[in-house]
Amino acid sequence: MTCPKCGNEQPDVFSQCQKCRYIFPRPPANVRKPIGRAGSIGSLPDGDTPSVLTLLGAVAAAAVLGLALWWLYSPEGLPLPDGAYVNDRQAFAISVPADWMVLTSDNYEEMFEKLGDRFPKTLQEGLSERKIEVGFMKLLENADFSPSVNIVIVQNEVPALNEEQKEEAARALSAEFGRILDKYKLERSELITVDDLTSLRFTSRGAMKFKVADSEPVYRETMPGWRTATRHTPAEWKSFDLQFLQVLVPGKKRAYIITCTAMVSQYKDFRRSFENAIESFRVIERPPRFGPIITGGLQGGIIGALGYLLYYIVMALVGLVKR
Repeated sequence: MTCPKCGNEQPDVFSQCQKCRYIFPRPPANVRKPIGRAGSIGSLPDGDTPSVLTLLGAVAAAAVLGLALWWLYSPEGLPLPDGAYVNDRQAFAISVPADWMVLTSDNYEEMFEKLGDRFPKTLQEGLSERKIEVGFMKLLENADFSPSVNIVIVQNEVPALNEEQKEEAARALSAEFGRILDKYKLERSELITVDDLTSLRFTSRGAMKFKVADSEPVYRETMPGWRTATRHTPAEWKSFDLQFLQVLVPGKKRAYIITCTAMVSQYKDFRRSFENAIESFRVIERPPRFGPIITGGLQGGIIGALGYLLYYIVMALVGLVKR
């Protein structure tokens, strides 16, 4: 406010000149102050109209915050291996040797007819009941048991994996496998990284019985050209000492359990294949980078700062246009 009598500059809040005590006339009640004057709402204060360089800095800061928000909700993993098996429905990929058979719920019946008793019963049941999403098997000649890798989908998002979660999962795994396997023993549990995701790895062994020969009828000739089954031979079962390598990998709203199985006597020959398969595993739809509390805090801070910067940029552009 400039005093019309002495020319003294002073804030608008005074009703009289602080130098000559001239009383300023009151403006009519229905007259509104023009927008953009010093102290008005929705504008920057006088003298605060930024330079073009400052405005560009604000735009750059807003862009960085936008990228930070995108980074928070768009985690990326490692690139997919060449020739990997990709499951778009459950959002994962894995690479196994080219000579391993791929078994799904769509083709297992055909494979079962070809392999008969050589097809692992647990794999057959898992595929038929859709408990196993996909299996891979190395078919060995003249062997009662063939090593395999299978993937089970858990339709629940697991919490961030740590030492406490590891101990809890180890107890649950021991209880479940101890119920279906003889002489089950959990040998090792550890936290590892799969596709840049903290995962749980378990090494264990146990014994399981498999049927290696069906019951066969025994016939007796009762009259010329006519035979009657008098009894059946018992089915032949064999107990196999098995080694297991299992990995729990988190995903977005799901988790993956990779199970590698071989006989104890075979395990050293296929361990490298199992390790390579686990290392090649990729999660296409990934979980958030942080837990819900940290993610919520970061999101609120970024959105708040981004909103302020956008407001500042708009008001600065208005000031530059008026100037």
